[in-house]
Amino acid sequence: MKNSRTNIRWMTQMALLVALMLVLSYTPLGYLPIGPLNCSLLSIPVAIGAMTMGPAAGAVLGGIFGLTSFINAVEGKSALGAALFAASPVGYFVMAVIGRILMGLGCALVFRAMEKLFPGKEKLDCAVGGFAAPFLNTVFYMGFMVLLFYNTDYVQNLAAAKGAANPFTFIVLMVGVQGAVEWVLGCVIGGAVTVPLRKFLKKSKS
Repeated sequence: MKNSRTNIRWMTQMALLVALMLVLSYTPLGYLPIGPLNCSLLSIPVAIGAMTMGPAAGAVLGGIFGLTSFINAVEGKSALGAALFAASPVGYFVMAVIGRILMGLGCALVFRAMEKLFPGKEKLDCAVGGFAAPFLNTVFYMGFMVLLFYNTDYVQNLAAAKGAANPFTFIVLMVGVQGAVEWVLGCVIGGAVTVPLRKFLKKSKS
């Protein structure tokens, strides 16, 4: 009976976070174009799920995030995504979806590591976990872009336009302020929401 209640709670939490992500994906907060990249808050629900439900939930929610990004590329809503999808649909799937799955999984693992390193420091743990999701999203997204698409004409034109002499400089110039904004918002909002939510969930289990 206890396992049944736990499963229902897990599925309910997952459904709510997925619904939130789908709603966000159709608003400017989901994908706000800033230069070639989009500023997105979709990593925040991923972080909340990863920190409250664990690595499996983080991976699933990351995959949902990635699928919305992949669909945007297929539909031509993202110029960058559409160009990379045209160059290699499989490569862009790895970049958009697999990278986000790894992001959600990594966020949960970072949070668990923080809990072990700083037991009882829940605000700190949640803030770092909230930061980890958008930071890892940037790392995997840009990492896969460089690994799979750096030599394509589209990316080389972007690199030339930004004056990037090498892949590392390209990543730094591409991410810029947009990446920093995502990291700060993930840390502040993700951490602020997760702390009381985890307390509530612990009380509901008792």
